Amino acid sequence: MWKEIKIENWNHFNDVIFTLNPKEWIFRGQCSVEWEIETSLYRECKKFLNNFNNENCIKVEKNMYEEFCSSYKLYSPTSIEKAPIESTETEWMKERNGILAMMQHYGTPTRFLDWTFSPYVATFFALDGANSDFCIYALKSKSLEEANIVMIGRNNAAERHKHSAFRKDYKKTPFLYSCEPFEKHERIRRQQGLFLVPSVIDKTINEILLESYGIEDGKLGTEEIAYKLIFSKDHLQEWWARLKHMGITHETIYPGLDGFCKSLKLSIINN
Repeated sequence: MWKEIKIENWNHFNDVIFTLNPKEWIFRGQCSVEWEIETSLYRECKKFLNNFNNENCIKVEKNMYEEFCSSYKLYSPTSIEKAPIESTETEWMKERNGILAMMQHYGTPTRFLDWTFSPYVATFFALDGANSDFCIYALKSKSLEEANIVMIGRNNAAERHKHSAFRKDYKKTPFLYSCEPFEKHERIRRQQGLFLVPSVIDKTINEILLESYGIEDGKLGTEEIAYKLIFSKDHLQEWWARLKHMGITHETIYPGLDGFCKSLKLSIINN
């Protein structure tokens, strides 16, 4: 359902991405072209739940969410901004998104899927761990938001739909929305990151894009909004060298000693 473009070289890559308005597009790198676009919560629930459906997935999500909220202070001094008792849907979503972003950051399976505003950061994540042909997904999130307005309505209606998606009785048409946590941690700042969030847990991103939005061959109606850029494994060293020249390495993507130590492996690649 994505329009596939085989990238020939660095100049070709730049020619493609320079046609995409950076205010309207988001990117995700994956180190294998064969991988499906799935959230970590989808994968874990599909693996372990005997009855794999959205209602049971939401029960799992709710249990993890509540356990995290009850105990995270035992392990971290970080505080989470709580919504007032009489809150709007927007305030509840702000609190929930912040908590889920923190859970995602520290390794809990969530419905949040990491994307970035930078095609070059996406290239880094596509390269890191690649030993076969790898890819970058490009999605015109602005057009997706416009399609959501048609499906679920503007402003308050959209917030109500997002809020209700976390209820176990959610039965509405599945949709996707992009999310930037109000309070960002250092890693998401370095990575120019955001999340793509499905309203249901038991479907892949591709399934929602196809079934709810009718995207085929990258087109929503007549507009091209979904590309899959495919890179050959034969040029891994060259691509690492290009990113390093731009100052994009593990050391700049990940803060602290963790990123520095990971960056040292590039000395093997560039040897």
